[in-house]
Amino acid sequence: MKNILPLLFLFLSRSTFAQVNSVLPSEANTFYQNAMKSIKPGVKSLIEKNANKLTGQKVNVDSLVKELHKNPLLKNGNEKDLEAITVLILVQASKNTDNELKDIVVHMKNSESEKYKSTAAILVENKSEIADSVSLIMKKISGSPEMVMDKFK
Repeated sequence: MKNILPLLFLFLSRSTFAQVNSVLPSEANTFYQNAMKSIKPGVKSLIEKNANKLTGQKVNVDSLVKELHKNPLLKNGNEKDLEAITVLILVQASKNTDNELKDIVVHMKNSESEKYKSTAAILVENKSEIADSVSLIMKKISGSPEMVMDKFK
């Protein structure tokens, strides 16, 4: 399996133009790990549900924040709260995308390679956009995003 994986990536890279230009900031991953351990189950479920909706889709952060503001669990949240939750959703969506890409690699067959290549290209492009969005939001939050999450514990 280890020998097939590099060949597959070489195969995919020859015919696709998408590449991951950005990676998630390490502080976003750390924030995600710490926050998901301590937040309320209802908020955690909300994050996972929204991340599942975004997986494989183009991400519009403004629409996501507006949608979050309508949620009863987050209605009283301020902009920083919603941005912190948005980061958690985007990091989870990025992790979901990683899992989908792994599944594509594992299940790829020569007869279906074109379908898999186009799907992988879309996923990689979306993952790059997610990483860019997370970077921007993390810069806006500034300070300690963990402090923002105190009201969700």
